[in-house]
Amino acid sequence: MLWKEVCEIFNKIENTTKRLDKRAYFIKLLEKVKDPEDLKRICYIAIGRVFPEYDERELGVGEKLLINAIISSGINKDKLYEKIKETGDIGLAAEKAKEEGKVKTLLFSPLTVKEVFETLRKVAETEGEGSQKKKMRLISSLFLRASPIERRYLARLILGDMRIGMNIPTVLEALSIYFNVPKEKLEKIYAVTNDIGLLAEKLMKNELDDKELNIKLFRPIKPMLAQLAPSIEEAIIEMGHPQFETKYDGARIQIHKKGDKVKIYSRKLEDVTHALPEIVNEIKKFKHDLIVEGECVAIEEGRPRPFQDILRRFRRKHDIGKAMKKINLRAYLFDLLYKDGESYIDKPFKERRKALEELVGYENDWRKERERIERELKEDKKIDISYKLVTNDPREAKEFYKWSLSIGHEGVMIKNLNAPYTPGSRVRTMYKFKPTLENLDVVITKAKRGMGKRKDWYGSFEICVKDKDGNLQPIGYVGTGLTEEDLQMLKEMIDKIVVKDLGDEVIVKPEIVVEVAYEEIQKSDKYPCGYALRFPRIVRFRFDKSIEDINTLEDVERIYKLQRK
Repeated sequence: MLWKEVCEIFNKIENTTKRLDKRAYFIKLLEKVKDPEDLKRICYIAIGRVFPEYDERELGVGEKLLINAIISSGINKDKLYEKIKETGDIGLAAEKAKEEGKVKTLLFSPLTVKEVFETLRKVAETEGEGSQKKKMRLISSLFLRASPIERRYLARLILGDMRIGMNIPTVLEALSIYFNVPKEKLEKIYAVTNDIGLLAEKLMKNELDDKELNIKLFRPIKPMLAQLAPSIEEAIIEMGHPQFETKYDGARIQIHKKGDKVKIYSRKLEDVTHALPEIVNEIKKFKHDLIVEGECVAIEEGRPRPFQDILRRFRRKHDIGKAMKKINLRAYLFDLLYKDGESYIDKPFKERRKALEELVGYENDWRKERERIERELKEDKKIDISYKLVTNDPREAKEFYKWSLSIGHEGVMIKNLNAPYTPGSRVRTMYKFKPTLENLDVVITKAKRGMGKRKDWYGSFEICVKDKDGNLQPIGYVGTGLTEEDLQMLKEMIDKIVVKDLGDEVIVKPEIVVEVAYEEIQKSDKYPCGYALRFPRIVRFRFDKSIEDINTLEDVERIYKLQRK
């Protein structure tokens, strides 16, 4: 399939703000595709990738290298920089800048999707001495043959930001309609594979029963997410006889093991194995191949340390041994998804928990083993299992909840014992209950330049949640809760992702996720979503989360109703 055909439809998708129209245009693109491999490539490209979503390989091409490659293909340097300044978009600039004496239509054959895709994969694989020059030559060879509109989307693809407003839910909806397969079925497969291209390819081949789409070691699974419980009593009424577990203030991890090979993934499905060698060594002691989930907590004298301590470990690339001495970690396992070739995700939670307890060797039942649990709080355990209580008695559940708070943790999880594991979904079979209103995970979309003491930094930041269609909805500005070190770090991060400079503020790519607390959620006509946060403050940076993990407008509405109640 020709690259130009894809770009022309991408242009139509980009020029509409309506999600249903974007979906309709993408379906028209699907109609043109005849080769399953091309469909696979196009689905990756639509979301700005050339590798599956779980795959951490990158092109390793920054803006400077890209600009040099564009210029070397025959684009006027001065005009290119002028258009970049004018548009804030290297893709549009490459499209609008003039070419210098190229007669390409006669000399070159049109670019195909396959050529673009495979060339960029070669760029990613190019390493070692002279790699930057080799990368530039490969990229330049594409721009040399590209028409203006092709240059726009080629540049954006290389930077991983297509700017057409396509996301995974919209792609899945389009695939569902075009291939006449229930969207829920595709969502479940996608949550297990994290590979939109593979899913699309198998759809076109009519191979949805292919074992390649099943749970697989070392291909991380999107985590199942909990909803906020109105109260312990209401959760018990809804679930009947649930399991309560201590809710830990740590970083969620997913551990994969086969033989002596162990990989640990973060909530964002990033490989953080290198940062957690002590956890890896303990997991190697288990005899089984497995996939387990847990929460990694920084511990000192038996009590959890601030969340930022665990994030420091996750982000550290060097001197891990030194960090191990400073920050002790413990992984509390709470679910088992795979064991010795068998998927457990469709089994009820009580079976998954029983298998996990057999794996670890004990239950950590608070009612039966509280004395031992409390005695071991200060021990140097690297692997543990979440503390649990199975009860339908609200008084007993509240006692367990208060105990969990007393040992320094966040609250409790409440789980339906008969529920399967539903990857990638925020389910009504698992709740969380905390003593305060739920903080919100939001993404920064604008930054206002500071004044006074903050004149060298950005002073406040527009924050957004997402609506049911995945569109970002502003819900306020936040500027409190930040140290000077935080402000400097934010300035350095934001300056790299500025989309447009408006003078007193800048629009940025929605990449920086922060957790905010607030006094209350108010009804407001100031923002289109109808809500605003009163006195928001940044509690912490959530480098372990992506834009896909931020809270939704539905969450905001639910919390608003809870606080009114």
